[in-house]
Amino acid sequence: MCAVDGVRAAGSREGKYGLAVIESKDSAASAVFTSNKVVAAPIIHTKEMIKGGKISLVVVNSGNANCFTGQHGIDDCERTIEFASEITNIPSSEIATASTGVIGRKMPMDIILPLVEESISKLEHSAESSIDAAKSIMTTDTYHKEFAVETEIEGEKVRIGGITKGVGMIAPNMGTMLCFLATDAVISSEMINKALKSAVNRSFNMIVVDGDQSTNDTAILMANGKSGVEVAKDGEINED
Repeated sequence: MCAVDGVRAAGSREGKYGLAVIESKDSAASAVFTSNKVVAAPIIHTKEMIKGGKISLVVVNSGNANCFTGQHGIDDCERTIEFASEITNIPSSEIATASTGVIGRKMPMDIILPLVEESISKLEHSAESSIDAAKSIMTTDTYHKEFAVETEIEGEKVRIGGITKGVGMIAPNMGTMLCFLATDAVISSEMINKALKSAVNRSFNMIVVDGDQSTNDTAILMANGKSGVEVAKDGEINED
């Protein structure tokens, strides 16, 4: 994740609960979510905030899905975001959130909020911090999942990095997984939406493990433009 210029990450754990934070300030952003009719509180929030087209911070917890928790779950989600906003001075409107874990239980906020504070205090631009973030979102995964690639666009270098979790249920339509991607490329709001949808359709939506779908599936792409290299400014991206 942190192979991308301008990206910092960190992760912390307490028992069965983990929490990762990913910072990529002033990033153009897009997100794809589960198509399940029932969705978790963090998806309700992030679906709304992503309409602004910008993400500077992602807060991800594991161990509790914050699903089937009603208004209480939404309140906990908003409380987490406001807490992170106060610490980082990042507007709450630029903070996305995601959760994975047990369904139907209230968030243990006495554990989650201290983990938010701890992870934010450890934010770094390093390979080690990227690994920590990847490990902190694992549930039944047997190993952490991260990657980074460097490519050239018209002779100029750009990087893409990411972390993900998901193991038992990978169909239909992303279930159940979380994926967080960042790039230093310059991508317009229109193009970033097309790019992410196309990538998900050609990857996560083509994998089958056991046929189950999740309430929490989320894929987020952030582009902070640090490389100055513009992507697809003259072309189109096929979304199919």
